[in-house]
Amino acid sequence: MPTSHTIRAGLLALLGGGLLLPAAGQSPEPDPALLRAAATLYATAQVGAVVRDWCLKVAPAQRATTEQGYAAWRAAAGLPGIEAYLQRHAAAQLPALRAPAEERRAQLYAELDRASQNPAADCRTIQAQLTEQVNLATLNPQEYALTQALRRGPAAPVTPPPAVSSASGDGGPFITGTAFSPLARAGVQALLGKAGGQPPYRGGGPLKTGTYGCVMQQTNDFETLLSLTSYTLTLYSDQGVRVTDQQYRSQSSGAVSPLKNLEGTYRYQPATGELSAQADFANDDLTELLGPNGRYDGVGDDEPLYNIFRVLTDRSGTPMIYGQQAYGYRDGRVTVCRYAGAAQGTSPVAQARQAAQAEAERLNRYRLKSNAGPTLAQIEGLLHTYENEYVGINVLGRETTILLLKDGTAYLNLRWSPNDLDVAASRRGEPKAWTKWRRQGGGYELLEGGRWVPSKGTLGYPASKNEAISGSYRFFSAYTSGTLMNGATASSEDTYRFGPGQQFTRLGHSGVAGTLNTGAAVTTGAASGPSTRAGGTYTFSGYTLELRRGVEVTRTYAFYWSRDKKNLNIGGTTYTRE
Repeated sequence: MPTSHTIRAGLLALLGGGLLLPAAGQSPEPDPALLRAAATLYATAQVGAVVRDWCLKVAPAQRATTEQGYAAWRAAAGLPGIEAYLQRHAAAQLPALRAPAEERRAQLYAELDRASQNPAADCRTIQAQLTEQVNLATLNPQEYALTQALRRGPAAPVTPPPAVSSASGDGGPFITGTAFSPLARAGVQALLGKAGGQPPYRGGGPLKTGTYGCVMQQTNDFETLLSLTSYTLTLYSDQGVRVTDQQYRSQSSGAVSPLKNLEGTYRYQPATGELSAQADFANDDLTELLGPNGRYDGVGDDEPLYNIFRVLTDRSGTPMIYGQQAYGYRDGRVTVCRYAGAAQGTSPVAQARQAAQAEAERLNRYRLKSNAGPTLAQIEGLLHTYENEYVGINVLGRETTILLLKDGTAYLNLRWSPNDLDVAASRRGEPKAWTKWRRQGGGYELLEGGRWVPSKGTLGYPASKNEAISGSYRFFSAYTSGTLMNGATASSEDTYRFGPGQQFTRLGHSGVAGTLNTGAAVTTGAASGPSTRAGGTYTFSGYTLELRRGVEVTRTYAFYWSRDKKNLNIGGTTYTRE
């Protein structure tokens, strides 16, 4: 599992090997001590560049995110100012300063490859990783202090001068009633004005759905502009949200990169105007663009900052959105959006509903009414295979269940009770889901690609007619993943409790436990999801388990692994008797 020692090992090797610094007296202009300090910081920071290149290699699809995080780390460390100084006074020595890190590039790549369980997740947080592990102030404190003026560089204030036209008044209740610290209220009002807003501004009220044109400024300390991200935000009436036309522009290089579209759902509170997003893992960057409202405690001696993402209207009634987020190490973002027109396209909520309906139709396409398919006498059995698959430090159980019919055919796509299968329609509509089987010795063989292949599976044991299941059966799974700094184990538990009168109760539970290793200290924590509970009655006959919860009836396949009935497979998942 990756730890903070991975990058630090590269740094120690780099520093231990000695740095080739510019010799004092090369130029009559620069101060030799300052020149040497700048060169030391520059050479040390090259390890961060190697980590950036590794991320671009292993996670090319998220190039913009990696570059954005790397640029933010460079700006926070003051590297642009250091590099500009060295370009003026020691340009010829820059290749030599980069050489030690280059010589250890392959070694550091190999360490990162070995340590990272999830490169995409690790690289998504590259700014935080480098801030912790390539902290120039900690590694080179004297040089860092000596180069303070160089690192500060020319200021590029994000907020405009606080002076506002007297015609604007106090800006309205949104401006006067919101804590924007460390930004000045007048500066926020001026930003809204640049986007076409007209004071006074009021927050909250009914939400006008549609498209909004947005610009997000990423800064260091809400002072130095690092990058601009523009995007179209579309809010649908069914609480679906989508981000499109997203482009990232680096302030230092001027390079423009397109970013992926994102989608999810949103939550809006009319009383306060607070807007926030929810998304799955593939779209989790959406929750960064629509940051949660609430307090953020500043780093070190910084005063507490507040996260804001609020909907407001200006004097003409035009909806706008103002966002202000503090995150990471001394970084912040300011977002301004303005209503641009009606929503276009289909909401992701509607698309998900349509996809679910299509999946339900596909799932049930070859399903007949109950017990209208093959009878128990026509079924040879359910051929079940369970194998362990090793993924990193995890052991995952993989199960397959194949329906064998007495006529020598085998169905590979069993999804519910075999007694409900429309065999003729399935053979016509999904011919690749069918093959042949035969007995061979004490086991079975399946026809694959024109040849007979031995199966590792064994036949499950069916239930007797209206069999009563005894006791509780539990399924438990856990998966451990790690990043450059963290390790976490997610677990889930699913239990069926079968009682008298053919009653059942189903309980579900999930949780996650993690460890944060900073190299100097280890911190552990855990969180649990809410338990779920459902119950009803059941009948179990042959290979069919029927569960009834009120008017809802579910028919799935089920069988025991062996006569001792210790393991019960329900719909493709094996539960073990407690």
